Amino acid sequence: MADGMADIEGRWINQNGSVLALNKPVHGRLTGTFQSRKGRAARDRVYPVSGVVNGELVSIVVSFDDGADNLHSITSFSGRCARDADGVDRLHTMWVLTRAFEDEARTKPTQVWNSFLVNSDVFAREP
Repeated sequence: MADGMADIEGRWINQNGSVLALNKPVHGRLTGTFQSRKGRAARDRVYPVSGVVNGELVSIVVSFDDGADNLHSITSFSGRCARDADGVDRLHTMWVLTRAFEDEARTKPTQVWNSFLVNSDVFAREP
């Protein structure tokens, strides 16, 4: 960790094959892109991300609006960057997705109680 911050720059791939590409942080601020390999219409599209890094701790937000199509959903990832015993840098995250519609066609509004999906992902740094 240079200057107390995790070396977070690079391409990170999770267990589903989704790719998180992060630029070098500037004053703790992150930018980059996220490409999901899962999900409905988000699959294989590239979305901008923004976030913060504080030591080994990372928080990233993806708005699934690529300028051409707005999926009316946002995911926030919070996690910790650590090198595992096998020498691989991993970003262990918990995520919350909030969505405005239940269906892929975006015609059936989601009830507030059913707006949230929660899960975890582990991203490994691409060598």
